Amino acid sequence: MSRVSYQGALDGRGGEGVYVRLGPDAIGTRRKDASVRLKATVSKGQRRWLEEVVALTGGNVDADAVVRALLDLGMELDVDWPLIARTRMLRAAVRESVMVRRAPRA
Repeated sequence: MSRVSYQGALDGRGGEGVYVRLGPDAIGTRRKDASVRLKATVSKGQRRWLEEVVALTGGNVDADAVVRALLDLGMELDVDWPLIARTRMLRAAVRESVMVRRAPRA
């Protein structure tokens, strides 16, 4: 049985997941809106992925912009934050709240 969030119970969704595309304003934090520096510890694989993303854009998108977009995305997740007590629970909650679109394999 899946957990039912407090918000989900109040808005009548119960345990049923509702998936919708994010609106155009969902990922909206621009460089000029950013004024706070953030330091995060990441794995070698995460750092390598971030560098690859920057390289794939030809340097037109910097690592800070990618992190801002991912933080905006995290703010849109339907995670019942008060229930999170350990990082393992956090990872599971994020996995449960996200559907990932994968490119078809050739």
